[in-house]
Amino acid sequence: MSLSTRPLGQIGTLLVLSVVVLAWRSLAFSLSSATLYVDEAQYWFWAQHLEWGYFSKPPGIAALIRLSTSLFGDGPLGVKALTMLCYPLAALACWLIARRLYDHGVALWSAIAVLTLPIFSWLGLFASTDAPLTLFWLLGLWLYLRALDRGHWIDWLMLGAVCGLGLLSKYTMAVFIGALFVHLLCFHRSRLAGAKPWAAAGLSLALLAPNLLWNIANDFPTLRHTADITVNRHSAGGLKSLAEFWAAQWIAFGPVLGSVAALILFRVRENWRDTPARLLLWISLPLWAVVSAQAFQGSANANWAAPAFGPMTILVVAWLRQRDKQKLLLAGLASNLLLIGTLYHAPSLLAAANATSQAKLNPFIRATGWDDLGLQLRPHVQAHPDAVLIANNRTLLAHMAYELHDLRPAIASWNPEGVAGDHFKLTTNLGAHRGADALLLAEEAPGPEFTQRFKRVEKLASLKTPLDAATSRHIEVYLLHEFQGY
Repeated sequence: MSLSTRPLGQIGTLLVLSVVVLAWRSLAFSLSSATLYVDEAQYWFWAQHLEWGYFSKPPGIAALIRLSTSLFGDGPLGVKALTMLCYPLAALACWLIARRLYDHGVALWSAIAVLTLPIFSWLGLFASTDAPLTLFWLLGLWLYLRALDRGHWIDWLMLGAVCGLGLLSKYTMAVFIGALFVHLLCFHRSRLAGAKPWAAAGLSLALLAPNLLWNIANDFPTLRHTADITVNRHSAGGLKSLAEFWAAQWIAFGPVLGSVAALILFRVRENWRDTPARLLLWISLPLWAVVSAQAFQGSANANWAAPAFGPMTILVVAWLRQRDKQKLLLAGLASNLLLIGTLYHAPSLLAAANATSQAKLNPFIRATGWDDLGLQLRPHVQAHPDAVLIANNRTLLAHMAYELHDLRPAIASWNPEGVAGDHFKLTTNLGAHRGADALLLAEEAPGPEFTQRFKRVEKLASLKTPLDAATSRHIEVYLLHEFQGY
């Protein structure tokens, strides 16, 4: 297939494709009947209270959502807008990288492959830390190549800034920074004798410093949480968990491109001799190694290695084009579009097929039904405007804080033990509302831990919304009179 070889022509092609992809993703989400996932709702709540850190993540995602909602409103697509935009920008970064390492053909097809890769197509529907992390990871690689080629101060300083912003998005960026340092040590050691790489590192640390100070002031909650999910997982782990993780990576690539990626990894010694291939592997493999260790230790989600897919996709496309396997590349793209289309429109397809147990098969189900529960809860909050909205888990608090955001209810996590297990428990304190009434959201009747700490307990409602013919989501609502303290 012949496409433009001119940079402006290729950028125009990518711009058109990006608009089409973003429109498709917005339409697919709108048709899914979903609202925000719990993490998205929590990040939205963080965005209303900007800090230099949060319990489980650095501040980047909250700042990005704050900017997004200020531009596009607090609706679900307004919350997601700028994170959705990160993935087309990541595709453009892959185009820039591939033009430096290969040629215009590899560059354009790499960007198209990234735009349509299953993992980015799915993550592209949601507001998550993976969006800015992936973008900064790829921009960092492009700037590193520029810095090596040109040696200008501006390139090194921009690299430092991007790495710092990546760290403020997710600490996983430290893997990228470590890989670059070792790459310099192994192949460009003379650069380390100059000031530029160290100035870049210093700028990265300067950008991260406010978050580190926030962690110090709050007893290191984000660092503790990151360490816990990295080395202290309590699930089974082992070879089964590792195999499940790599099966998910194959699906996330798509069946054809995933198989080519597996072949490249299987023949890594042969591909290591090629300088561009070695660099792309160098930037991808450390992250996969870290997340594989997490999977073996306990468990790991497929998206934890998301940034590694960008460089590896460039390598897959280059490998296929160097061997005149354009038809196989097109087959990979077509199969990915089919997979994505099935995933995007699963709710409509399930409804048309009148499938049983639709809730189990619907990939959007975890984000479904919360808006309806919010509508049912609204009159109770309006009837008790001075009551504090409480729950003993972040899921209920995050969703209802978002769904009722125009009412601005006071919110506190139920936390008699005083243990900061999530951001609500870290930052809210029901003890400050001694003597106040509370609206308790729960999935079952309150036990003695509640009844003994309030003068009176009154059940207000049982809220319920169906997810399919056999499954529903529900919340029990209680009015707790005059909090007596923990």
